[in-house]
Amino acid sequence: MAVLEFDGYRVDKMIYTRNEKFDLKTKSINMTPNLNTSFDVKEDKINVSLNVVVGSTENTSVPFQAECSLTGIFTYKYEEDQTKVGLDTLVRNNAVAILYPYIRAIISTLSMTSNEFPNYNLPTINVGKVLKDQTN
Repeated sequence: MAVLEFDGYRVDKMIYTRNEKFDLKTKSINMTPNLNTSFDVKEDKINVSLNVVVGSTENTSVPFQAECSLTGIFTYKYEEDQTKVGLDTLVRNNAVAILYPYIRAIISTLSMTSNEFPNYNLPTINVGKVLKDQTN
């Protein structure tokens, strides 16, 4: 049995904004995602929010800005936590990693439906490490 059960997610926000300042002559586009998380614990239920922003509406070498926020609903089974990993570690590493692919798919779809640029796929990343690096 799993220590952390994923019960589903909901989309809280999806935004695609075209960058009017984008220089069409740009040869190389580099967009680094910015991630933010928060979580709310009520007994064994945990709501984990993940927000990702990529791109810019100011940088002339970036064609758009996209933002997506999700809330994942999880159940923590304390009695199953034989290794005593702990709720905080499970949420920061596992729960956020479970949600990230959904955001990747949403941002890819948003960028594809712009009908102006090819779809953009967020990079696969070690979400726990990225969040730790951003905190430091």
